[in-house]
Amino acid sequence: GANVNIKTNNQDEETPLHIVARLGIPELVAFYVEQGAQVDALNAYMETPLACAAYWALHYKDQIYSPDHHLICRMLLDYKAEVNTRDEDFKSPLHKAAWNCDHVLLKANIMDVNGCAPLQYIIKVTSVRPAAQPDICYQLLLNHGAARIYPLQFHKVLQACHSHPRAVEVVVNTYEHIKSTSKWKAAIPDDVFERHQDFYDSLFAVCSNSPRSLMHLCRCAIRAILSERCHRGVPLLSIPSSMKKYLLLEPEGIIY
Repeated sequence: GANVNIKTNNQDEETPLHIVARLGIPELVAFYVEQGAQVDALNAYMETPLACAAYWALHYKDQIYSPDHHLICRMLLDYKAEVNTRDEDFKSPLHKAAWNCDHVLLKANIMDVNGCAPLQYIIKVTSVRPAAQPDICYQLLLNHGAARIYPLQFHKVLQACHSHPRAVEVVVNTYEHIKSTSKWKAAIPDDVFERHQDFYDSLFAVCSNSPRSLMHLCRCAIRAILSERCHRGVPLLSIPSSMKKYLLLEPEGIIY
């Protein structure tokens, strides 16, 4: 019997499980685990196989997400891989999924970390992840209790997401009330404003001196009570499905 946990004799110090997780070969992941591979083994950078699979799920050159890497992450989670392990840069698998703006992995139960930093990651990379769906990423993190963007920094959301109105809508609806500043309009290119004018007209109308609607304020109150339990708690409420979507920040294409 060969040792399935032996590490490579190079600077990476990877186990066979690290290698197949990085390359995206789910069949070999299953084989190695069945043969006794340690699912939380660490390489030279303090990364687990789960962290490797999460990071390499995005093919950076083509900006395409890999279903095989997604499957490997789900398999490793089923094998009880630790989701909170941090690498040498103190990044968890959640941080790596957020850096890739990978909503599939953010749904896959890598949600045990409360994530201000992951939210900031998504803001930083939205403009360079053309295949991403940032609105879903924001929804998942915020419904699991991620800290909101500081209101005076909201223009950075617009700088990153001006071409993704659904993402802007998700974030702005987490505030009881937020007032626009001169930096907001400066962050939105004219052609983008024209392309999504109905949405942006509603944004600036709502984010003025007037208070938000009573329905919105009720949403904020319920979300504040549920806090990080929104994602799991809202579906259990005895209310219409349309109201559940509203509480979970499902975008509607306009703000009111």
